Amino acid sequence: MKKFVDYIMAQPVWKVILYGLGILFMIFNPKIILSILFLGGAIALWYFAKKKPNVAKRNIAALVAILGAGGVYLTNPHTVSTAQEEQTQATNFASTPSKKDENAKKEAEVKREKEAKEKAEKEKKEKEELERKEREEREKKAKEEQERKEKEERDKKEAEAKQLAAQAEAAVQQLENNQIQDNVAPAQAAIANVADQGTKDRLTHRVGLVQSDINVRAQQAAEAERARQAAAAEQARQAAAAQQAQQQQAFVTQPQQGGYRNCSEARAAGAAPLYRGAPGYSARLDRDGDGVACE
Repeated sequence: MKKFVDYIMAQPVWKVILYGLGILFMIFNPKIILSILFLGGAIALWYFAKKKPNVAKRNIAALVAILGAGGVYLTNPHTVSTAQEEQTQATNFASTPSKKDENAKKEAEVKREKEAKEKAEKEKKEKEELERKEREEREKKAKEEQERKEKEERDKKEAEAKQLAAQAEAAVQQLENNQIQDNVAPAQAAIANVADQGTKDRLTHRVGLVQSDINVRAQQAAEAERARQAAAAEQARQAAAAQQAQQQQAFVTQPQQGGYRNCSEARAAGAAPLYRGAPGYSARLDRDGDGVACE
């Protein structure tokens, strides 16, 4: 009712009059209209005098209340309505929907629509929240599965790396125990498969030390072989020189025992050419008989 009164009072006077006339024409019952005018004017008078003071509106409300009271008095000064008329009027009044009822229905409908909208939004948010939680749960499980696979892969690679490192260690140990050139290549091949750079460098250093020892021994052996060969050559040379000296000595002394057997012996002894009358000269060595043998 307050909203209705505020709405009416907010309108210009001519609109209020038009509204009043419209209601009169719709209802066709001056007695009811005048009673409503009196009651509405009294309420508006109290409202604009006490609740929300407004001189102009208060005066209008007072005028409406006076007009309503006068109209009621003039239309029904001394008679009493019969029960049938009162019932008819009540029926007519009840059959005409008031602005308040219409506003209440509209407000109820708006409220229902608002509640339905809020409920739909709430259900939508709950559904989105549920989908978000399910998505997060799937992502969490997928992440855990991925981490598990990565861990298994890392463990597998670490185990393989340890196995390769152990194989390389065994190959290097074998090389150190049997330091020959044939064991160097297998050790280096095993080291190439090692993933850890520190382990690889350490094993490579050990192989390098063994390789150095092998090279030193090979160099020493080569030098010893060259020295042996040089000594053997020198010994052979000395033996050949001694033999040649012996032969020369034998050839030198041989002419005194009957001469050289041929020119080769004379040349080997260094006595050629032989002249007639010289030691070792023999007519059988002087083929042309010119007195010079083994020319």
